[in-house]
Amino acid sequence: MTALLPSTSEPAYVISVATLEDISDIVALQSQNHVSRGGALSVEFPARWFERAIEDMPIVIARRQGRLVGYLVSSSQAAIQDHPLPQAKFRAYPASPGAYNSGPLCIAASERGRGLVSSLFAEQRALLQGREGVAFIRQDNAASRAVHARYGFREVAEFSHAGVEYLVVSYPAENAK
Repeated sequence: MTALLPSTSEPAYVISVATLEDISDIVALQSQNHVSRGGALSVEFPARWFERAIEDMPIVIARRQGRLVGYLVSSSQAAIQDHPLPQAKFRAYPASPGAYNSGPLCIAASERGRGLVSSLFAEQRALLQGREGVAFIRQDNAASRAVHARYGFREVAEFSHAGVEYLVVSYPAENAK
């Protein structure tokens, strides 16, 4: 799928499902956007986790002029069972049977505010029709809260992990059709 930049007719993003060849680019973009480097991503997954995630469920990616500029992970609850923060999310909000973990969502700084999130969410929902998507957001991340609300996620629970306050947001299965 090719998405257009707002107010232009030129193709800007190529939206696709990640393959194993995309993992090094995903890990690099993740690293640039982790909280330890001034970004907003709370969890930093190793390349091997992304390999397993791709085998489990789709990771939607966006490239612009060949460069990875965004990704949206979907993973089963089983795929994150060894990671305390996502597990804390599912303890705070049990979710429906078949629900998937939506996220992390990561957009390159150069691409924020250009409509890319809409394309990533649309592709994820098309691939996972009829299933509830569940994500967590740091309570102090106003931008992520606004983006998720804009795309139909609702705040359903709160939890604390390692002294940080988080929200659980859900995209209900009935909206996912």
